[in-house]
Amino acid sequence: MKCSIMLCRRCLMVREQANAKINLFLDVLCRRDDGFHNIKSVMHSISLSDFLTVSASWAEETLINIRSDASDLPSGKDNLVYRAADKYLSRFNKNAVVDIYIEKHIPISAGLAGGSSDAAATLRALNKILKCATEEQLLEIASEIGSDVSFCLVGGTALCEGRGEIITPLTSPEISHMVIAIGNERVSTPKAYQSLDVLYNDVFPDNSEKCESLIYSFNKGIDNSCLYNVFEDVVRLPEVDKIKEIMKKNRAESTLMSGSGPAVFGIFSSYKEAKNTQNELLKSGFDAYYATSAINGESI
Repeated sequence: MKCSIMLCRRCLMVREQANAKINLFLDVLCRRDDGFHNIKSVMHSISLSDFLTVSASWAEETLINIRSDASDLPSGKDNLVYRAADKYLSRFNKNAVVDIYIEKHIPISAGLAGGSSDAAATLRALNKILKCATEEQLLEIASEIGSDVSFCLVGGTALCEGRGEIITPLTSPEISHMVIAIGNERVSTPKAYQSLDVLYNDVFPDNSEKCESLIYSFNKGIDNSCLYNVFEDVVRLPEVDKIKEIMKKNRAESTLMSGSGPAVFGIFSSYKEAKNTQNELLKSGFDAYYATSAINGESI
């Protein structure tokens, strides 16, 4: 994770990197009384990143301004970045003028936690400038914003439980060559969960042994046979199938959908195989990105 801090006339300005994540394992355990679901997921930070430039200065009234090079990104309260800044200030009863510019590279609504990672980066940046929160308080704020924000705050590799806010850091396997691909179809996460509820009638299968085997394999690498995403049981998109077909044809060691989709990642043994796959996916009309594991977790 890269971060730079610059002085301007009246405030500090921080440039913060926001890494995407993939799910090496994702299972839904049960539906909760509050309408959410308990999950068990192994999340892993990757090099595909957004970059946020954040400045803040104390003021009599709070004003949060969000700009981006992505025209389809909401700038108001529907944006997780706005919610992160607002919740950070509200938590400590503070007022500030906050300006945030988001340089987008992570596909939106793809299952890669782009919005969650941007929100987490906002919390890290504001805390470097305003210095209000402890690490524990930042994690509490993150858990109130969205299910993936807690993981994105710390990054690396972790077992995520509860709604995703219960984080257990894990040994990070190194993925040297991967390709992330996404088509034009999008998936509604609430509808994907509803489809799981219907499919399993609230009696979800127990995949804990597979998860434990995957985590154990991180001591040596990754056991590709233990990669798993329960949403592949209900998210049926022709584009996902086509992406996997191209990846497997180009000798992908494994392919898996991330989150509730529609992004798919493929793991490759060489740079050449990964780049050849990326090029073929691009020629086939898909958005495709070469990536590796993120070098470090996040510093909060």
